[in-house]
Amino acid sequence: MEPDRYNRQRRAPERRQGGQRMPAEYSRRRESPERYERARRERILARRRRQVRRQLMIIGCFFLILVIVVFSLCARAVRSIRNSRMEGRVAEALAETYEKSEVADDSGSGQKFAKWLMAQCTEEELQELSDFAEENDGALTEKQIYDVTGSTLNVLEDMRQGLLDDADTARQNGIWVLNEGGSAQEEAGQSGSGSTAAGKSGNQEKGAARITVAGDLCLAEDGFVLDHYDEVNDLEKCISPEILDITQLADVFFLNHEYAISDRGEPLEGKYYTFRAKPERMKLLEQMGTDLVSLANNHVYDYGPEAMLDTTDLLDEAGIAYVGGGRNIDEAERPAYFIVNGMKIGFVAASNAEKTKYTPAATEDSPGILEAYDTTEFNRVISRASEECDYLIAYIHWGPEDETQHTEEQTEEGTGFLESGADIVVGGHPHVLEGIGYIDGKPIVYSMGDFWFNDETKYTGLLNLDITYDGLKEMSFTPCLQTDYTTQYISDESEQREMFDYLEGLSDGVKIDDGGVITEASGEK
Repeated sequence: MEPDRYNRQRRAPERRQGGQRMPAEYSRRRESPERYERARRERILARRRRQVRRQLMIIGCFFLILVIVVFSLCARAVRSIRNSRMEGRVAEALAETYEKSEVADDSGSGQKFAKWLMAQCTEEELQELSDFAEENDGALTEKQIYDVTGSTLNVLEDMRQGLLDDADTARQNGIWVLNEGGSAQEEAGQSGSGSTAAGKSGNQEKGAARITVAGDLCLAEDGFVLDHYDEVNDLEKCISPEILDITQLADVFFLNHEYAISDRGEPLEGKYYTFRAKPERMKLLEQMGTDLVSLANNHVYDYGPEAMLDTTDLLDEAGIAYVGGGRNIDEAERPAYFIVNGMKIGFVAASNAEKTKYTPAATEDSPGILEAYDTTEFNRVISRASEECDYLIAYIHWGPEDETQHTEEQTEEGTGFLESGADIVVGGHPHVLEGIGYIDGKPIVYSMGDFWFNDETKYTGLLNLDITYDGLKEMSFTPCLQTDYTTQYISDESEQREMFDYLEGLSDGVKIDDGGVITEASGEK
């Protein structure tokens, strides 16, 4: 079939009238006008129904949107009211807790603290604080604030005061931030900005801090342990790797720095033993993982003021904190604080060890140490420091040399330090271990002996303090032996037990288990 013809056949039927083609609809209207009219009305009605449905849909959508908007506004208003009530409850509870704490600096500061802290917290943290307050009849405990924010009130207050804005500011205030304790701290700009002593960043699980304390370290160029080190040129051949693992992994490793480190100065006239190391020996402290040293001893000033000033300068350059001595009395009295997992742990130190005084006390404009021959000033230092931190360790250089039994005078002085606010007292200077005692549940470790000092063979070790928000969770001792210019870890279990029995025998009312954990025993030995 031809295409044109095919297309003509597919066209709708048409009629001609007056020589023109007429639409088929016109023809149908003429042939059946009633049916045509009925069909036309039905089409009109269908069109109207569609229009009505569209209008109803539009109106329905409008009302639905209106309902949603109204519901959202109501929900927002309800949420706003609820949040306002929650925030008010939290603000009131925070202010009250702050005002009752030792952190409060003046009347009315609780509201300022509450406003600041709430601005740092996330919605989830605010809700947690609110839930705690509801459970406690509108009150909050300091522990609950720590659990939510990850920081104690002491740390939060330092943040509020701007003391932790950056590493330099923190160190100027004697604070070393080892790691962060929660989102509130991060919101305050601390994430990644804390200073780290000796490159550490905290190693304990959340809510815990490991403090490791060693005894006397003496590095002297003329004899003693440095001669042996120069022969082997390897610190692990001088101090056991097991010991170095502990000191390097501790959150804070603290020891007594019983020598000057300098190229300057002359030995003090008339003094029999004078100790000085070259500045390059600073690397040994760093390899041990040292975070903090005490300068409160009878050898840090052996080469005079120039050498002592060099010592403080080199420690500053290495990022190692120091207590108990300094360029002036303000530095000698200044505590060192370490923030670990949101807890602020403090250290202070003093000395009353010399029978013949060669080492001067620091003054307003001259270097020296903090003396404690009269303990009044040291007790004041302890009292002030205890108000600024959550746990305070007081180091004291005291007691007669080479005596394993502590004196009554040491016990009396140590008791005074604990009563002034120290949570533990740790001693040095006798060069041998002395016993451990407890005063009203707080420990006094009378002497840690020599850590790495000379060629004598004698027991030594590491004191490990595991600290949580609630205080000292566990105190343990790592058994070691100094011998032949080295310090060795005692690995044999029977030899460990012998060492623990020996330390128990020196102590008052103390038990040491096979793992080295020290606890207060009932009754005296």
